[in-house]
Amino acid sequence: MKTYTIITGASKGIGKAFAFECAAKKMNLILVARSAELLNKLADELTATGVEVKTIAIDLLEAKAADKIFDRIKSEQWNVNMLINNAGIGDHGAFAKQSLQHQLNTMQLNMNVMVEMAYLFLHNSDKTQKRYILNTASTGAFQPVPNFSIYTATKAFILSFTESLHFEMKQQLVHVTALCPGGTETEFFSGSENMQKVVKKNQAYMMPAKDVALQGLEGLLKNKTIIIPGLVNKVGAVAAQLMPRKMVVSTAAKFFDIKE
Repeated sequence: MKTYTIITGASKGIGKAFAFECAAKKMNLILVARSAELLNKLADELTATGVEVKTIAIDLLEAKAADKIFDRIKSEQWNVNMLINNAGIGDHGAFAKQSLQHQLNTMQLNMNVMVEMAYLFLHNSDKTQKRYILNTASTGAFQPVPNFSIYTATKAFILSFTESLHFEMKQQLVHVTALCPGGTETEFFSGSENMQKVVKKNQAYMMPAKDVALQGLEGLLKNKTIIIPGLVNKVGAVAAQLMPRKMVVSTAAKFFDIKE
């Protein structure tokens, strides 16, 4: 039976890179993002590789967006066996100086929508087949980062949730993996002036989105719990677990040139 991989946040960045890596492995795709124009352009490129591509243009922050996605999947009778929960947002800046609504939106998309998508996927996919869930977290999941306080807190939630779900699903033919990239060459950092300063300071540590997606996909297929692409990122994640918490926060602040 023909199967499909769902990718959220598929039109740009790591999500787009995932789409190409999945297509290279001959996986049929359901691409989800806000921009119909970007999705259709990407679908044309991917279809040329020989895979079948469906698109769902929707803002995941709108009410019951996840329900609408799975209502469409059920109505079209698409057999989904993989979910790449990649959509997410964040910004750089002090908590009290940022828009409250933007930060609530970050929490909604990065946590609530991700959980809803995972839950609906598990309840609307064939339990007799092997299934896969990848949740995109971040190396920020391993330590609080001042001026990224809400973003890194949501990523810590994703990591904890994914580790627990991995254990729960071990006997149920479901692979569950958290992808924890560090700085990645995507549009994520191209927004505000503050984000661009972060990129400039840490350019040497940025990884291509293609490499991040490939390592994430291969780790998911091998049923690894956590994937941390890049040696520097692996070392940083381990160090964050060993250092005193106060030192972890102050080190992260120095790394991003944040003054107390």
